[in-house]
Amino acid sequence: MRENIQRYWQTWINKRIPKNDEIELSQRSIFIIPSKVGLVFSLLLILLLVTAINYQNSLIFGLSFWLFSVAMSAMIFSFRNLSGLIIKASHPTYGFVDDHVEIPIRLQSNKREYQGLQLFWPQHGIKNNKEYEANTIRDVAIIKGQEKEITIAYQLKKRGYLETPRLSLKSYYPFGLYKCWTWLSLKTPGIVFPKPIFTPFIAGEGEGDDMPSDVSLLVGNDEFLGFRNYQVGDSLKHVAWKYLAKGKGLLSKEYDSQQLSMQWLDWYSLQSMPIEKRLSHLCGWVLQAEKENRAYGLRLPNITIPPSHGDQHRTHCLTQLALYNINSNDSEKTNGFY
Repeated sequence: MRENIQRYWQTWINKRIPKNDEIELSQRSIFIIPSKVGLVFSLLLILLLVTAINYQNSLIFGLSFWLFSVAMSAMIFSFRNLSGLIIKASHPTYGFVDDHVEIPIRLQSNKREYQGLQLFWPQHGIKNNKEYEANTIRDVAIIKGQEKEITIAYQLKKRGYLETPRLSLKSYYPFGLYKCWTWLSLKTPGIVFPKPIFTPFIAGEGEGDDMPSDVSLLVGNDEFLGFRNYQVGDSLKHVAWKYLAKGKGLLSKEYDSQQLSMQWLDWYSLQSMPIEKRLSHLCGWVLQAEKENRAYGLRLPNITIPPSHGDQHRTHCLTQLALYNINSNDSEKTNGFY
């Protein structure tokens, strides 16, 4: 029964407030009910009215009607405090699964100023959800003719295109008698990368099947510079074994060319791992290779990215990992990502 009600509610709200890049609030997308203070205020009005009727006291009658008119006026002002406000998505957001990010949202006021706006992303499955909402609510005020960009905290849950729940926007302005709110479904651009797992490199040539690849680095005729302390991920071919045998510690040979560090990060080198774990390992390798200034290429079953390095190359590789086996008909989502 509860699932049917929720399904009906989702269908109704999706038709009434569909997903869009930009939403202007109107009577179709604004809801209003009495707040807890408003309910107490209503009980007070009823008590005053019963008292006035019982004692036939014109002064109490006048006070009751005056307070009732204040309540009706507050309802109108509560509605006006959201009506006409324009909310739209801003620039793309990048992050890794389980990261807490700040998603930018733009608010635009063309008609009037708005006071006491509270915005946050509702997230289910979080312990102490009320405490989470209290810590992530943004209180905003906007003057007439202003466009303001704010950021709202959100925890990334799933790799792929960034998909956020409905944005909760509410206000208790002006007297706190009414809760005026809406749920907005915004098309928030962005990419969620797999959660990285950092392990030693397994760089290989990668055949076309699900067989483990031979570990190999592309070594050229580079000039030998000297030795340095061994770092996790260094090729065993460059370990100074003679020095290790003499008890001088674990050292690696260093050359003057980046080609020594060039390697392939191969999907098929992670044999018998689930898809998500493979993606997480590859994601960790990309970050690790970039940090160590290695030139690296990425081989996936559906794409091969030639070796390179730099921020653009890293973003390209991470995006392909994030979108692996994810289909989308919305070509606009990929614009400007890399």
